[in-house]
Amino acid sequence: MRSIILALTLIVPFSGLAQESGDKNPQVARARELLYSARAALGGERLKSLQSLSATVSYRRALGERQMTGEIEYDLLLPDKFMKNEIMSPIPGVEVTRIEAMNGEKIWTDSGSHGAGGGAVLIRQGAAADDPQAQARMEQAIRSEFARLLLCWLLTSPASFPVEFTHAGTAEAEDGTADVLEVKGPNDFAAYLFLDRKTHRPLMLSYKGRAPRVMTQSAQGQPRSREEIEKQAKEMRERAEAEPLDEIQIRFEDYRKVDGISLPHRSTRSINGEVNEEWEMKQFKVNPSIKPEKFEKK
Repeated sequence: MRSIILALTLIVPFSGLAQESGDKNPQVARARELLYSARAALGGERLKSLQSLSATVSYRRALGERQMTGEIEYDLLLPDKFMKNEIMSPIPGVEVTRIEAMNGEKIWTDSGSHGAGGGAVLIRQGAAADDPQAQARMEQAIRSEFARLLLCWLLTSPASFPVEFTHAGTAEAEDGTADVLEVKGPNDFAAYLFLDRKTHRPLMLSYKGRAPRVMTQSAQGQPRSREEIEKQAKEMRERAEAEPLDEIQIRFEDYRKVDGISLPHRSTRSINGEVNEEWEMKQFKVNPSIKPEKFEKK
């Protein structure tokens, strides 16, 4: 994958910006204005009538020196139901499926693998069910991912995860100028949302986080016990937590209208200036029929 470094100069807004009647913070008022324009650019009234959204994504992800391909299916039932079904192939001949779901305040996951004689194991950071702290981190990561997804696609957040917007200034790069909104939410959730000044659509989301870490065992290796796997996963988490947070940027491109709503059909994620994941949107469905029972763990 190619490298990308975004040279952005943040310009702090003039403190004397005229404030709206009834709003004591001019930066909050300016953020509200920008969001109004951005939501109008994405679909306006059609966006307001959105109740559900489904998406199918094909991706290519860097794992050290290797690359992994996979597919993700997203189902969103507003205001606070979310499901991510990811199918990946960490090594040839092995397919791993992982489901992450949010049903209001409840979070649950499920996973499985098959192929290559069943000799492959994949573990994601923070998945140990018998570790309350790891479980809490995993749940918070899923809530945060859902919030970021809604911010990027629909400029909103889950009902159970309210966020606040503040105008942070403008950012200049070679490809133009963007208005920057600072976004804050529960449990120290923080991000910067960049809105293209010409189109008003989301251009990029930037936040501090942990880069995904994946542990695999090849089919030729000797099967390990559950205790060995969980011990190694815990060691990986502890090493990761001792390191500084990574700068993660997600860029959005190729906006197309789907049933009256503009949605990005290509995106890239970079970590500390290096692109490590590329997305191609295979399909969006606006207001598909999704039953609430889908988000309950069976």
